[in-house]
Amino acid sequence: MNNITPYLTNEFTIEESNTRYLFESAGKMNISKIVEFSLIATINNRKVFNMGFGDYDVENDTIIDDVNSNNGDMRKVFSTVLSTIPKFFERFQNAAIVVQGSDSNALFENQCRLTCTKKCVDVCKNLNKRIKAYRYYVNKNFVELSKSYIFFGRMEEEMDFVQYIPHTPYQAILVFNKK
Repeated sequence: MNNITPYLTNEFTIEESNTRYLFESAGKMNISKIVEFSLIATINNRKVFNMGFGDYDVENDTIIDDVNSNNGDMRKVFSTVLSTIPKFFERFQNAAIVVQGSDSNALFENQCRLTCTKKCVDVCKNLNKRIKAYRYYVNKNFVELSKSYIFFGRMEEEMDFVQYIPHTPYQAILVFNKK
């Protein structure tokens, strides 16, 4: 499925509710990156975690998830982010993961227009860009991924997740590990 060797990650857990994977993006510059799984709910005794990703601000211990670092190693970084999912499910086999883009929220388009050089007229071309990357990967590898995972999707206007149908423009993806 993914033949790009990921960067090495260092895992650490702050609490049972927060697991992080740190790595160094070594493109044009060295940039600290982080993938963070944060507990957002417990439903029917199943922990649901949000998967966040971005540049890691070491001084403030925060994730900067609304920038594009354009470091020249996007595919390797994406491969690294994806590689943390099986690792996470090894520790939390009965958990679920929600994936959505920081560019999918209601405020993103207005904020983007303030600094965007694309000068989009009708639709912001950066809107939902991150979730599109995850959807593309799931769609392309759906049959193989479905051997290990169960997928659900949620549309922007909907509240509930539904069974994932490839090539549907979901705003969020919910992933369960198959036992």
